[in-house]
Amino acid sequence: MRGDQISIDLRTVNDLKVVNQSDDLNEDVLLSDIDFTEAREAELDNWNKHNVYEEVEDNGQNCISTRWVYTMKELENEFHRKARLVAKGFEEDSLDEIPKNSPTCEKQSLRLILSIIASKRWSINSVDIKTAFLQGEKMQREVYLRPPKEAKATGKVWRLNKCVYGLVDASLKWYEKVKATLLDCGGTVSKIDSAVFYWYNEKGLTGVLAVHVDDFLWAGSSAFEKTVVSRIRDMFKVGKESCESFKYLGLDLSQENETIVLSQQDYVRMLKTVLIDKDRVKTSPLSSSEQTLLRSKIGQLLWLARQTRPDIAFDVAAISSKIKSSTIEDLKKVNKIIRKVQNDPVSLQFQNLGHDVKFILFSDASFGNLPDGGSQGGYVVFLMGDDGKVNPITWQSKKLRRVVRSTLASEALALADGVDCVISLAALFKELMHNENDLMHTPVDCFVDNKDLYHAIYSDKPVGEKRLRVEINAIKQLLQDGELKEVKWIQTNEQIANVLTKHGASGQDILCCFEKGLLNSSL
Repeated sequence: MRGDQISIDLRTVNDLKVVNQSDDLNEDVLLSDIDFTEAREAELDNWNKHNVYEEVEDNGQNCISTRWVYTMKELENEFHRKARLVAKGFEEDSLDEIPKNSPTCEKQSLRLILSIIASKRWSINSVDIKTAFLQGEKMQREVYLRPPKEAKATGKVWRLNKCVYGLVDASLKWYEKVKATLLDCGGTVSKIDSAVFYWYNEKGLTGVLAVHVDDFLWAGSSAFEKTVVSRIRDMFKVGKESCESFKYLGLDLSQENETIVLSQQDYVRMLKTVLIDKDRVKTSPLSSSEQTLLRSKIGQLLWLARQTRPDIAFDVAAISSKIKSSTIEDLKKVNKIIRKVQNDPVSLQFQNLGHDVKFILFSDASFGNLPDGGSQGGYVVFLMGDDGKVNPITWQSKKLRRVVRSTLASEALALADGVDCVISLAALFKELMHNENDLMHTPVDCFVDNKDLYHAIYSDKPVGEKRLRVEINAIKQLLQDGELKEVKWIQTNEQIANVLTKHGASGQDILCCFEKGLLNSSL
């Protein structure tokens, strides 16, 4: 759900008292002050305009039923009623045989794109496509829909021409239409992230566009806007367009001079702490309804941790791991985290780093610190200029993929996970910066605070644990091939990834890098 919408799912919301089955919608159950009649008529009109269906005689075809979903959408400080007719796609036969995976721009790709935009001195822009799925590719299979009551089509059914909302491949069909359009405009789809498209000429990159369903983020030269963005406006029914300061996928983006700022302050302000009876002792187990509330709060905080707040990632994950045995103490911990993020706001800075850049990877692990004997691993990746300026690209805090027997093994697996990520980022960066430098690989420096791991990587003597040799030899090979420039050892107090792997570690170092955009240039 986007940050500027209130979505009402009529299957679960009781206070609206609206029956969501379009087949048997009872007008008298609508609240008098929320009338969606005009919104439903507008939706049906959109289906007609986009030639979504053909009306045919009802001869007993196997039909999918529908439901209405209503949304109060905020536009220019006013809420507008919106109705969406959704097919019950789960009723369709042979669902497992229908291709359905549709790419959306990854978080790390978006941050890398913002970094490139800042360095190019371009303006950031967003485009929202209206009724996107109704503009998707033509359906290749036969699907019939039972019309809603409001269509007044007694004795008729609808044979679909377009893959409408609710069908399992609706998003994919829309992506295929977008991809075909952008390629026809001279774009290239990234081999690393299929939701990233870019344009270039003999001098280098001229434009870039990230796709997240019906939300596009783009930047480029004036010629790019005239030739590509104008074509998008012609090909699709475009809704709201924004420049330099706007919300994108619930994130607050703003731009001033050569710096782009990403934050979630509006989202953070909306977070609510949980009211806890003062007589409840901290060891009291949670009721099922309290566990549901805890899950909701964990979900809110996990999204925040993945987008802008790595400093809370480990603590939120730790609470999540014991949800079935959660207690009042866990609710209190959640409240403490909410107060922390509200009292200490954070924003990510994306600056012009200049031409000579490299990737910086910090990785860390805590051996056997999880209740089941597992280990937590984490890493953070920056793009760094030659003057010590950095842009945050990605981070991760997660349980390592297997139980290990030593600190060395946990640190090696954490580094391997980080290296896997940063190598793909370097490849994406190379793609986008087409012909703008002569380097075979963008330099990648890795930083660890475990001396045994450092020595194992640069020693000819194999480690004792044979299974671990696979991970370490893979890193050695990347160093030999030049995909990694160097693995360096640093003091533990310099390891800014510590906060991703253990409770009580300070998050100030990593947040300071985000806020000020600076690392020690000696790195």
